[in-house]
Amino acid sequence: MRKTGLMSALFLILALSCPLFAAEKMQVAVLDLQPKGVSKVIAGGVTDMIRADLVDVGVFTVVERGQMNEILKEQGFQMTGCTDSACAVQVGKLLSAKKILVGETTKIGRTIVITVRIVDVEKGVADFAAKETAANEDALEEASRSLSKKLIERISGKTTAELLMEREPKTRTGYYLRSIVPGWGQMYAGHTWKGVGILSVFVASTAFSTWAVLDYGKKKKAYDDLPLSSPESEFETKYDDYQKAGDRALLSVGILGAVYLLHWADALFLSKPEFGKYQNAGYNEGDVYLDLHAGVDPGPARERRTTLGATMRF
Repeated sequence: MRKTGLMSALFLILALSCPLFAAEKMQVAVLDLQPKGVSKVIAGGVTDMIRADLVDVGVFTVVERGQMNEILKEQGFQMTGCTDSACAVQVGKLLSAKKILVGETTKIGRTIVITVRIVDVEKGVADFAAKETAANEDALEEASRSLSKKLIERISGKTTAELLMEREPKTRTGYYLRSIVPGWGQMYAGHTWKGVGILSVFVASTAFSTWAVLDYGKKKKAYDDLPLSSPESEFETKYDDYQKAGDRALLSVGILGAVYLLHWADALFLSKPEFGKYQNAGYNEGDVYLDLHAGVDPGPARERRTTLGATMRF
């Protein structure tokens, strides 16, 4: 009996300390698309749109441009002409990224073609490539968004619809109502394996408690139903049996209560989500992110152009 209680307690502790089972976001980096027949400003703008889409979907940790440049500068790495897989792998290792996106923005006549390859840093090879065509510069935003969708689904292995479902903001009502059932609230908050562990412990404790209480009732009835003519030794045996069953029933109810209380302690202090915010996103609502690009047009005038992009999460 003591062994059973000890095992249940150990299992519970392991389940409640289950944040270590939480999946980490994949770290990815987007290298500036190489301009071919277009200005650096346009190529940089397309790069920013793709990077913003990767951030917005909320399932990746995207290395920011400034952070990327700072790390590469510290390592003395020159990004000029870095378009092949071998170079991308080197950059990926320096940035601790699992996936690197490299590509080109190419102008063919009036048409602009965006080509991007996903390089797996660990394998050292490009495992996916995609392209989108824009009829002109005005159509670049739509083309880059369509390309981002392909890249995101390929990297994550999930459809856009599935990713959007995961990003649904969490509500207090939804969380606390689900928390009535141990583990369900944790799963709703995104702690899937912790929730499964807590629910499993609760179900096991409930089953044990139910059996112990029924067994106590059965053994007490057997004692109460003994004929008065029964030997004294039989009275003593039946009495000891139902007393032990009673102790076991009390212990099982105590374990069940402890499981439920510990579940609520976890739900209130350890697993509570940020209500009203996208749980998988790395950025908060209302935050504004700026990106500055400077470049020279390849045309005859050789005009210097600077663009400032801003992204805000709502």
